[in-house]
Amino acid sequence: MPAPARDADPVRRLAGAVAAMDLVDLTHPLAAGMPVWPGHPHFCQTVVASLARGDASGFHALALGEHTGTHFDAPAHFIPAGRPINEVPVGHFLGRMVTLPARDLAPDSVVEPATLHAWEAAHGPIAAGDAVFFHFGWDRFWDADPAAFLAGWPGLSRAASEFLVARGVRIVGSDCLSIDRFGSTDYAAHRTLLGAGVLIGENFARLGALPPVCYLAALPLPIAGGSGAPLRALALVARAGAGKPVRQSRAGP
Repeated sequence: MPAPARDADPVRRLAGAVAAMDLVDLTHPLAAGMPVWPGHPHFCQTVVASLARGDASGFHALALGEHTGTHFDAPAHFIPAGRPINEVPVGHFLGRMVTLPARDLAPDSVVEPATLHAWEAAHGPIAAGDAVFFHFGWDRFWDADPAAFLAGWPGLSRAASEFLVARGVRIVGSDCLSIDRFGSTDYAAHRTLLGAGVLIGENFARLGALPPVCYLAALPLPIAGGSGAPLRALALVARAGAGKPVRQSRAGP
């Protein structure tokens, strides 16, 4: 029996592929009282015009930092003359994503290369161009206990960061406030990754809902000269069964 004809329209093929995926929102909402790095500006949303008070339209003024909420760090964050976020090619924000479970890691500790070797033994090699994320489960504190979110988080060692640079990955991220562990003073992961042009993703949500491999679309604001930027991130996950609803659950383990 002949194989069905392949649709020649690439846009229609793409739309069909996306329709066959579950979408997982990896972004924390921007809201008053959300956790921010100590000393960074808090998120502020001020009513400028309001339908409720009779204005012709409703809108808000926003105040926030470049590293507020779910965001990317650009090389300019730590590297002199490093590329700012608006100069990162748009294609960098789309592509294969691998997620490593690391909830058993103790607070204040770091991922070492052994964890990466174990993941590769089970799932195949981390490839050049991958986005690599670590699910520490820290997003469970984001709403429930912001004070806990702001302390004790784990991170990556210098050796693990060098391993990922050698693999040629494009992004490394986690669900914590920083890719370096809590209390780091040398920021070895930041300097190693950003120094190699690898973007860093921080404060991601719902990484625990992802399979080992999926597809990431994460578009940051193109802030001119920006050291980073808030973003909206979606994971596209192959659907196990037809008709399954889009997953947009709250952050959690």
